[in-house]
Amino acid sequence: MEKEQIVVNLKDFFAKREEFFQYFDTHLSKKENIDAFDFSKKNELNAEEVYKQFYHFDYAIRKLLPPLFKAYEINPSKDLKK
Repeated sequence: MEKEQIVVNLKDFFAKREEFFQYFDTHLSKKENIDAFDFSKKNELNAEEVYKQFYHFDYAIRKLLPPLFKAYEINPSKDLKK
């Protein structure tokens, strides 16, 4: 995979990551005066939507893994199972 395609995939990954966190920012309460979620409050999340957001985020990173493994000579079944 060429550098240009990797850059495109990275941009997609960061966009999907941003969408994932925006979903949480929209649907979860924050603690007062800090940028942290307040899980003590009852927050209703749509499980299907959470899965959809995560799936797109996960797919974006999985598109990046093969060229990274190749560039750094990482064998997932050997190197990552340690």
